[in-house]
Amino acid sequence: VKEIAVLAQQLPKEGKARTVVFTQGSEKTWVATPEGVTGYDVTKVENIVDSNGAGDAFVGGFLAQLVAGKDMETCVQTGHKSAGKIIQVAGCQFEGKFE
Repeated sequence: VKEIAVLAQQLPKEGKARTVVFTQGSEKTWVATPEGVTGYDVTKVENIVDSNGAGDAFVGGFLAQLVAGKDMETCVQTGHKSAGKIIQVAGCQFEGKFE
């Protein structure tokens, strides 16, 4: 997957440089940028109830940090945390405060 992320990042694109993010559930998340490729470990979640919405939750957490100007590691960690929370409940809803 790491090599595929690098190849995808290198595809032609007009304008701003491409960033590629590959998630793989509980396996490492790969991020490829023009500066290189980095793998990020996923924190293990013990109480998995429903994986629906995990990808959307990851993207929401990731993009919230990206638009706030945070570094890539913070973006990925927040994405992992968001996905980790949503898979511990049935359905795609989260009640309460996210910390």
